[in-house]
Amino acid sequence: MAGMKQDTGRDLKSLALNLATILFFFLPIVCYLDRPNAWNYVGISGAAIVLSILVPPVGWLRPHPYSDFPNNKPYPRRDD
Repeated sequence: MAGMKQDTGRDLKSLALNLATILFFFLPIVCYLDRPNAWNYVGISGAAIVLSILVPPVGWLRPHPYSDFPNNKPYPRRDD
């Protein structure tokens, strides 16, 4: 077990999903505080969600090593 490498969750898909979730979480607060630009913030949040879905592997699931779907496996790290 000591030599086993852990999946850190720092792949591009996880980072994109985290960013989109943070933007979506703060969206109502920012829209309330800056009403004239509310639709701009909605567009930015929507674009981040679409971008996070399109980042490979395409879909809404986070890649993890024990996935039942072969396309949802994380890419191997360079040191593997």
